[in-house]
Formats: sequence, C-alpha cells, structure tokens
Amino acid sequence: MNSPEETRAFVLKAFDTLFNRRDYDTAATFWSPHYIQHSAHIPPGRDGLFDLVRAAPPDMRYENHVAAADGNHVLLHGRFTSNGRPRAWVAGDVIRVENGVIVEHWDTLQDEAAREESKSGLPMFGDRFPNAQPELTVERASKIVAPLYDALNQPQKKDVPALLAQACHADYKSYSTNDEWLSRDALAEVFQQIGTSVPDLAWSVTDIMVSGDRVIVRGDATGTPVGELFGARPTGRSFKTMAIDVFTVRGDKLASAYHIENWVGAIQQVQRKER
Repeated sequence: MNSPEETRAFVLKAFDTLFNRRDYDTAATFWSPHYIQHSAHIPPGRDGLFDLVRAAPPDMRYENHVAAADGNHVLLHGRFTSNGRPRAWVAGDVIRVENGVIVEHWDTLQDEAAREESKSGLPMFGDRFPNAQPELTVERASKIVAPLYDALNQPQKKDVPALLAQACHADYKSYSTNDEWLSRDALAEVFQQIGTSVPDLAWSVTDIMVSGDRVIVRGDATGTPVGELFGARPTGRSFKTMAIDVFTVRGDKLASAYHIENWVGAIQQVQRKER
C-alpha cells in the first residue's frame, strides 16, 4: 500500500500529464477505464474527461496550490487558467485512488474573483489576486493582432520575428490543423518564405469578432507570385483569397491560433489559362 505522500504525488503527476502535457496515452495509465466522474461540467467516464480536455484551448494549464492525502483520497485546491472563459476556474477536487489508478472524482469549480470582488479581502488562489485585465473588446483585439498582420504585408521588407514577438507569446502555437502547429519562430520563417515568393503580398483585415478570450479575424490576401508558391510556378497572374484566424488571447498577447487560408483557390487563380 502506498503512503499518503506517494498517493498525493501520483495524483499531481496525473493532473500534470493530462491537463498540462496533454499526453493522453500516458494519462490513460493513471485513470481507470471504469473511472466514475461526479461533476456538473464533465461528461461521465474517462472518455468524457479526456474529450473535455481535448476540446479545451491548447494553452490551458492546471496549477496546484494545496494537495493533501488521507488514505486513498487526495484533496486538491488548484486553478485552471486559459480555459476559454473570461476568468480562471478555481477548483476543489477530491480524488479516490484504488489499485494504482484514479477511480473516482468529485469537484467544485468557481470563477476566480478579483480584489475588488473579494469580501474577505484575500485571494482565492495563492497569495496574490489575478492581474486585472481590461475587457477584450474589438478595439483592444485589433491592437493585439495588428503586428501579426503587419508582418504579412510585404514580409521581405519587415522584421518579421520582431513583429511576431510583439503580437505573440514566446510559446505561441499556430495550428494549421487540429493537431499540427508551428512555433512563433517557425511561423516567422514561413512568413518570410511566402514574402520571397510573393513580394507584393498584402493582407487586409475585413472583420474582427470577439468572444471571451477568443478573437476571430476574417481577412483577404492578395499578391502576384514571382517565385514558386506551394509547388506552383509563377505565371504573372495574381490571386485574391480569404483567410480565417481564431486566436486565443492571454494577457496582452496571442497565445495560439487556428487558421485556414484558401491557398488552393489562390494557386488555381495563378495557374488558370486565358480563354
């Protein structure tokens, strides 16, 4: 039988593996396939929990403040940040461990209160109140994303890494599919490569919408390739295509993006034959 300290360490490692590292195969070794979930927010079973985490923003993180173990039960007081909601969630979790796996769970979740909202005058998590952030309005969102789109206008003439550093966190992830992503530095290289092929590349923002900590941008990209673009040779013809970006904001910078550009349509325009 494990000691309370070993059980406590086991549960903390399980939470880090699932919520922070998103290593679902390893996490499955911590959670029983017959896991019982008592929660108003999470579907039943291990699959319900894992699917919820898969659907959460990629930069969501679990931070633990207090962990205590008594026999095969562990009590956690923690916080989920960057969870796709306007505020972090402060969580009280009770975990039951049997035969080396997590078999049952209860939770209580509450939005984290700012200093001016706390009647006790004390923070809900740790010894500090969360940094007060202004509301994410369309105007504020426009200022946050502006350096990124500036980098997309004739990138070969810009300091692309500096502009992306101004707009994006160092751990920024740019997703072109639901699973594949580029780092901020790798994205800068892509911008510069496209700029070399399309020196007059112009990227205009046509619409911005805000929902919680998400920013949705619809834009137009235009240009005339002079070099190979995604395997297509230049023909002297131009393109105009649409792009949609869904950003997550953390603090005053972008944390991640899911984006779609119609490059297939752009290449078809470049390669079309005159009648």
